[in-house]
Amino acid sequence: MNKRQRQQIIRRVLKDRTVASQGELVASLGAAGCRVTQATISRDLRELGLQKSRDLTGRPRYVFIPSSDEHKDPTAACGRMLKEFGRGLETAQNLLVLKCDPGAAPGMGRVIDELGSELILGCVAGDDTVILVSKDAAAAEAVYSYLKELGG
Repeated sequence: MNKRQRQQIIRRVLKDRTVASQGELVASLGAAGCRVTQATISRDLRELGLQKSRDLTGRPRYVFIPSSDEHKDPTAACGRMLKEFGRGLETAQNLLVLKCDPGAAPGMGRVIDELGSELILGCVAGDDTVILVSKDAAAAEAVYSYLKELGG
């Protein structure tokens, strides 16, 4: 089962019933034939725009966050991610190494890609590190300054 299929199951489960914890969601996905870890669920919830909230009776549950301008503004999304999950940024010639919280690198790489900067040739995300590639050291320094200004 691929990520898209798994996230469709998550949407369906949350539409059909109240889910109060990531563990409960892991169990629901397991019952649907999808084995996942809590870390995978955590990333999926973030990517799907879900957050924990309380229903009218005060019980916790996951809900979809209404669309916000941030989803339309890659700069705002990148700044928020850098402030929330970024843990360090270094340059190494034409490369930048962005350290972040465990599990946050794929989302961080995505928001950096969505910036559409001509100075960034591409990036590769692991679990807690994103490597950004620039044309040269001067471009890397410019990207460094830009990301620091955004919130890194």
